[in-house]
Amino acid sequence: MSNLDWGSSGAPSFTKIIFSDVYPAIDPSNTTLPTGFSVCIIGASRGIGAGIATSYAKAGASLIILAGRRTSGLEDVAQQCKQTGKAKDIQVLVIRCDLTIPSDVEFLAAQTRESYPSGLDVLALNSGVTEFVAKIVDTPTDQIINTTAVNYVGTFLVAKNFVPLLLAKDKGAKMFAVVGSMASLLVRGPIANAQYCVSKTAQLRLAELLHEEFHVAHGLRVFCAHPGAVASEQSNAKSPDEFKSYLTDSAELCGAFFVWLSTRGEEVAWLSGRLLSAKWDVVELERRRDEIVANDLLKLKLVL
Repeated sequence: MSNLDWGSSGAPSFTKIIFSDVYPAIDPSNTTLPTGFSVCIIGASRGIGAGIATSYAKAGASLIILAGRRTSGLEDVAQQCKQTGKAKDIQVLVIRCDLTIPSDVEFLAAQTRESYPSGLDVLALNSGVTEFVAKIVDTPTDQIINTTAVNYVGTFLVAKNFVPLLLAKDKGAKMFAVVGSMASLLVRGPIANAQYCVSKTAQLRLAELLHEEFHVAHGLRVFCAHPGAVASEQSNAKSPDEFKSYLTDSAELCGAFFVWLSTRGEEVAWLSGRLLSAKWDVVELERRRDEIVANDLLKLKLVL
């Protein structure tokens, strides 16, 4: 990661130009997804997850499944999707799912298969229990267990149950998208910690493994993207005071970035298996393709 500019906020940037809100190159309103485009968003009841849902609606997704633990929030997002959706007769389903319960994830996958027998285009996973107790010796054990269960084990359960649905759709987008975090790289500073940062590192590594197992042989594209520093119910309540001034990024930015990745197909397949940021300028990112591929950048590595 030596090529990254970490900047004053501690958030690394690979591109010289960065954004805090949706910009023309990735604006989902400028996109029209294919008829019958299907997406399942887990963790969609608020914030970044809700932004992902409305972004796909604005881009013309025909079939949207919203999943999460809070069905009341999901119902509100469903109404937003229907109001802003570009596709005629847009279908939005709401299903309760707790990522830490295997049977819940299995049920969600079964309902998705029943609703979309031809397969799924995109699975977007927005899982993130945010805990910022800085010192290991002060960290409650149940926080470690719960955060790991959501951020890592939950990602595993989703991959296990949803990859077959993504691969089943003929000429589908075959996209497994994870809301990751640049905090997965942190070992010092006010938000470096043993629960959130380390579990997000494990999530990133799992995404890399998923790419290696299914990209070349089956065409699965796996993207792990930092959404920016977004003010939310969780981040406002749990972030250290010295970090809160950096919570200035739009909750819709990550969704717009995911839509952009969905529409580019094989043109951005080379980004699969890498840690990305929704804040990075996609024009500059594409310009640096040869450098990224040749040096296998934006991956976890041991330098000897």
